[in-house]
Amino acid sequence: MSIKAFGLIFALCNFCVLYCFCAMAIVSSGFAAAFDVTDIGGKTASGIYFCKSSTLDSRDALVLVMGYGGSGRIWPRGFVDKLARKYAVITYDNRGTGYSIVPRDPQEYTIKKMSDDLDEVLAQLGIRQLHLLGYSMGSCIALQYAHDHAEKVRTLFLLSGTAGGELYVKPSADIAAALAHPQGDTLWELYMSSFKLMYSPETLKRVEPQLREIFDASKDTPTTTAGLLGHSNAFGQFDGTAFLAGLKMPTTILAGQDDRLMPVQNSQNLAKGIPGARLMLVPDCQHGAQVQCEDLVIREIEKACR
Repeated sequence: MSIKAFGLIFALCNFCVLYCFCAMAIVSSGFAAAFDVTDIGGKTASGIYFCKSSTLDSRDALVLVMGYGGSGRIWPRGFVDKLARKYAVITYDNRGTGYSIVPRDPQEYTIKKMSDDLDEVLAQLGIRQLHLLGYSMGSCIALQYAHDHAEKVRTLFLLSGTAGGELYVKPSADIAAALAHPQGDTLWELYMSSFKLMYSPETLKRVEPQLREIFDASKDTPTTTAGLLGHSNAFGQFDGTAFLAGLKMPTTILAGQDDRLMPVQNSQNLAKGIPGARLMLVPDCQHGAQVQCEDLVIREIEKACR
């Protein structure tokens, strides 16, 4: 499959500019309310850009790990803001995306290195305990991190994820073929070509405003070929099957039953392998539940992080 196709497979979850601007304030009687979201951005010594979003009521740290080719801007602004009412939400740009480093050598991209990047972000922020959520390829990074730093991870949440290796279930041949040959004359049309494979026509019509908002905010800084090659190398080599049985932290696995890009069998395989994992399959939901079913995903996160 071509690099262009890889970039478009995860178009929804892989937009490529730092996601750090001030949230819309909730104002009461001329004074800032407790739910005002403040964003603080920074960069680690090795060049990984991050953003901490929090309110006066934020408590535990919740880290969101984005997927293939995506910077922290993958996460819808409203999704982050709602979570920030309770948690100090950490988003960051994986290497090869956004304002983070972009190594030229594909071998410099591994899930292990990406896990180490995350640990550097947390060390700079002084975070020793966290709730960890990984989405799509980000689930692989989250699994690696939970394996390497089990003592730091209070809860693990895997959204549309996979363990890789022999437990990875690929998209169907027709979906892969359609993704390899996107149709369109403009960048937006090319993205829409992929979105149509990710969502049913009815869902796409409903969530298009959110997709357009994310697209408009990130279209000027696409992930480079080097970044896409690197992420392809990292994802293709990852095998976390040996990690699963040793994960002891409370784990929630959530997936759309109709996900055609990361087939639901991947989440079922994760649930079978992780002791005591809670599996939630969402009917009529596809790839990108944080956009399609935002409130439901937030409720499940809050339930898992109690």
